[in-house]
Amino acid sequence: MARQFITIPGVGRKGARILALLWRRDDAVAAIEFALLGSTFLLLACMIFELGLILFTQSVMDNALRDAARQIMTNQITTGSAFQTKVCNEVGNLVTNCTTNLKYYVQTGATFSAMTIQTSIASNAFTDGGTAADQLAQIAYSRSTIIPWASTYLHGSNVILSTVAFQNEPY
Repeated sequence: MARQFITIPGVGRKGARILALLWRRDDAVAAIEFALLGSTFLLLACMIFELGLILFTQSVMDNALRDAARQIMTNQITTGSAFQTKVCNEVGNLVTNCTTNLKYYVQTGATFSAMTIQTSIASNAFTDGGTAADQLAQIAYSRSTIIPWASTYLHGSNVILSTVAFQNEPY
């Protein structure tokens, strides 16, 4: 029986033999598998790192807002600049240019249901409540991604928003 070769348009018999030999060889299988799977693994590892940074920043901002709200509750903070300074000192270097990039919104209301939660904060606002007043405090930070190509999946930046509602002490 005559030996049959694969016929590929534009490739002669000699080219077909070379392709058949390459098809049977498995010398570089690990390199090819790594090329296919390694990039996917690297993407996954980088995205896990990016998500970890986002969650860590969220946790630090939550704690900073809670500490600043505690001081509003006891009438130790009565101005927006003092509030921002307290939050920025707590956050540290995690928020770059904290005094300009961190936005805050503190409002007071007759009841908690009368206050509105902001989903994006455009400018800073601080309303000091009186004794036993219901208050809502929010801080927002638009964090850009560390890994440039991750911005494709995270839409360029992430707005991290922390909110706390509380009632002032009767001082």
